[in-house]
Amino acid sequence: MKTKQKSVRVFEIISDDYDKVVNFIEKKGILLKRFLLTVKTNNEKIKEYFQNKPFEVRFVKAEFDGTNEPLEEEKEVKTEVKIIEKVVEKIVQKETNSTKTKIFDKIIRSGFEIRTENKLVFLNNINAGAKIYSNKEIEIFGEVFGTVICDGEYMIVKKSQKGTIIFNNTELPEIDRLSFISKDGIKEI
Repeated sequence: MKTKQKSVRVFEIISDDYDKVVNFIEKKGILLKRFLLTVKTNNEKIKEYFQNKPFEVRFVKAEFDGTNEPLEEEKEVKTEVKIIEKVVEKIVQKETNSTKTKIFDKIIRSGFEIRTENKLVFLNNINAGAKIYSNKEIEIFGEVFGTVICDGEYMIVKKSQKGTIIFNNTELPEIDRLSFISKDGIKEI
């Protein structure tokens, strides 16, 4: 069975103001043709407008105040996100002269190779074909599809079901939840 990785781009529009939405789509619509548009509105006129347009659109009901501005939604922050934020905050605050930390805020693409003696933090995915090696700690808050070799004291990995992770000369099994890996084993966070 062959599988291919696909990405879906989503663009969210939140408005009940018909003129604003139409004006925006008329000016920027050409850039959005490959996006899935999520339109949060209760305005039937906006929904009708999109019926004759070449976009893939999903409509979601939304709450608005009297000025057609959306009400603030209270977003539930998952425990995993809170942990990631705390870890990244500690990393940034705790950087010392003896150990430098390199933070990568972008997807590590296929063919990209990193070999270092620094601590590494990845805030995004490591794609298949990418290779990462460090003799210090590695923390990955995206999904691993490539190869990661860590000889440090510990690792933090969010998810790795298709990638290869070697920690202190031992290949790790699939990881499907945010986990802390040390010489004592794998512990889910």
